[in-house]
Order: sequence, then structure tokens, then C-alpha cells
Amino acid sequence: MNNKDRIIYLDVLRVLACFMVILMHAGDPFLWDAATRTFGSECSFYCALLRPCVPLFIIMSSILLLPLKTDPAAFFKRRFFRVLVPFFLWSVIYVFLPTPDKIVFGGPANAFSASGMNVYAYNLMMIPVNFTGTNVHFWFIYTIIGLYLFMPIISPWIQQASKKALLAFLMVWTVTLFFPYIRLWFPQLQGECDWNQFGMLYYFSGYLGYIVLGYFLHKYNSLSVRKSILVGFLLFAVGLTLTYKGFLWDEQRFLTKLSSAGIEDWKLLELCIGNLTINVVLMTAGLFLFFQKLSISGILKKVITEFSIFSYAIFLVHYIINLWVCHSLADLMKLNPGVEQFLIAVIVFAASYIIVKLISFIPKSKYLIG
Repeated sequence: MNNKDRIIYLDVLRVLACFMVILMHAGDPFLWDAATRTFGSECSFYCALLRPCVPLFIIMSSILLLPLKTDPAAFFKRRFFRVLVPFFLWSVIYVFLPTPDKIVFGGPANAFSASGMNVYAYNLMMIPVNFTGTNVHFWFIYTIIGLYLFMPIISPWIQQASKKALLAFLMVWTVTLFFPYIRLWFPQLQGECDWNQFGMLYYFSGYLGYIVLGYFLHKYNSLSVRKSILVGFLLFAVGLTLTYKGFLWDEQRFLTKLSSAGIEDWKLLELCIGNLTINVVLMTAGLFLFFQKLSISGILKKVITEFSIFSYAIFLVHYIINLWVCHSLADLMKLNPGVEQFLIAVIVFAASYIIVKLISFIPKSKYLIG
């Protein structure tokens, strides 16, 4: 995309979402204190505050890519070199770096490694299939790849769909956003059972909803600048309140199970901060609307554009810096944990940008940084 064709509010959101991911990962030393069995209150708030980061990336993909402007073959070829090749190469690099865990809590079981298979061979073999402990931060790229595969299918419909048709889809999708909470009492819904996991609204659920939501908001938000900011702020505030209160409840459930059964059941922490819950969607839509009518110029626009161009590469690189400096800086600073987490994120973001910028001068660097 040429600079003159850039959509500035998407550049702002892309940089913001990238920084939010880094800020989330900078909280690794602060969330859980195993010695005292307590959660860090500042990091808990960040966990709620930063939930829209992944949904924002998906929404922006829909706006930039749909409806398709080329034939599917050309579309996939561009996505292959822009996204898949750097993703694959960095996944290989991460296999040989010191990473926190061989097994990811809540992630795929490391069955081959547990049975004696060489851990490097296992992690390399898994890259086309699923994330492991070495590239756990790439988990949502697998989801985005799946959405890319579906875009040529949905593109003709979304191009001719009326506003009412898009709203109808979003209304049904909204119903599914309550399912994570309903399943606490009714684990199986709408035809689901032991021999059938595909319920009635299965094909209206999942991250595809963010694709339609992004396209809808981009095309049909006719609010004035002031109203868009106000509505966005209110939606975000309501969503954040629900997400934060819910996350505190999740933490209490975790601690209760830990004290009663001695089990660290980390999946309990994922309910109310799930990307496919109504509260996180409210936060994401609110943040989108807040920035959508934004207009910036001058030096700030140039800076935002520069960071936006390299945002994917910054995301790919940042986890290395995070692993190397996060815990060390946390031990050195001795500040309020929330302040420390933010400062670490700024340092990691800046260092990642410098590394990516230097890589960009290498011939054929597009295969590494997209």
C-alpha cells in the first residue's frame, strides 16, 4: 500500500494493537506469584484492558482485504510472502532460542516430546500444524491463516450483502458470544452431544464474526467524529468493566480450586477474557469506533506510518527481546508493577523496531519481516 493510499486510523490501530500485545507479554513476571499464591492487581487490570489486541488485528485484515481485489491465486500468493514465510522462518528461529516452557498450559499436548522424541525435531515438525512452547505467541496467526483461506469464499457475499444482511449475521453471532457463560450451566447446546459438537449456530460463531464486524463498521459508521468517539468510549468502558470484574471472578475460582484441591487450573482464567465473549467484543468495537474518525498529520502521521509498516515484523521479533530483558528489568526497576510493566513494554517495542529497521536494509529482508 502506497503512503498516499493508507488509511490513517488503521495505521493508528495497528500500532496500538501491536503495542498492546507487547504490553501483555511484558506482564509475565507480574501476573502470578507462585510463592505467595497471589495475583498482581496491576497486571490483572492490564489483562482485562488489553484483550482487544488480537480482535483488532482480525478486524483490520477484513477492512484491508475484503472484498478481494484480485483473483484467489494472486491473493494467496501475496499472503504467502507477506505473512506465511516470515511466520514460518521466525517459528524456526524460536525453536532454537531459550523459551519458557516445552508445554503450553491450555495448549496442545507435547505427546511426542514426552515419549522421548527430540524436542527440537518435535517443535519443528509442529510448526505447520500448531503452536508449541517455542512459538506460543504465534497462536492467533494460525487462526488468521484459516480466515485467509475462507476470504475468497466470503468475499462475493460480503461484496453484495446489504446493510440488513450484515446486521442479521452480526445479530446471530452476538447470540453465540454469550455461549461461554451459558456453558457453565449447560455445557451442550442446540444439538450438541457426545457424538456431535457442531450445534445449530456453529457456523455463525468464532472469529469470522470479527471479519464481518470490521467490514460493517468501516463501511456503515455514519456517526459524527464526536459521536463516534463518545459511543466508542462508552462501549469500551462497559466492556472493560465487565471484563475486569469477570477476570477477578476467574482468579477467585482459580484460587479456590488451588486451595481446595491443590490444582493450578489455568483454564479457569480464560473464561471472562476470552476473545469470543460479548464483553471483549464491546471493548473491541468501542476502541475501533473511538479511533475510526481520527485525523492526524505532520510528524505524528509519519511516525505512526513508519511503525505501522513494520508492526507485523515488530510482533514477530518482540518475544525474543521480551524473553531476554523482561524478568531482568523487573528485578532491577523496583517500581510499581504496573509502571514497570509499561516501561518494559516501551523498551521492548523500541528495541524490536530498531532490530526490524536494521533487518530491512538486508537484501530480500521481506522474507523475514513481511
